[in-house]
Amino acid sequence: MNKVFIDTNILIYTLDESSEFHKRADTLLRDASLNLLTCTKNISEYFAVCSKLKVDKKKCFGFYQDIKNNIEILYPTPGSLERFEHLLEKYDPKGNQVFDMEMVSIMLENSLEDIATINKKDFEHISEIRLFDF
Repeated sequence: MNKVFIDTNILIYTLDESSEFHKRADTLLRDASLNLLTCTKNISEYFAVCSKLKVDKKKCFGFYQDIKNNIEILYPTPGSLERFEHLLEKYDPKGNQVFDMEMVSIMLENSLEDIATINKKDFEHISEIRLFDF
């Protein structure tokens, strides 16, 4: 089974049925041949975006339950922190790119290489991972 790390935008676009990316993201999350993973950083970002977009709280928490039931949630560790420091040195990210480096550090600590995202430009320059084509 293919292990694929899910970026926050996949979660948001799956929830937002009016988005042009909804069907693509929803199909990915329903693919039973994939072992999907994300991290706590993406969960907090999911809630931040939902509150900013004024998504109904019940809908937001309902989908969160689906996330917890169907996607493995990874946590930062001392090892991922070391990897994070290395990535900061190597790539010198600016602004929100720092958050992407934290996600990648958690991926690497868990031996993950593939990330599914709509915002491919955020990750295409990071040589340690691959963009998952879906």
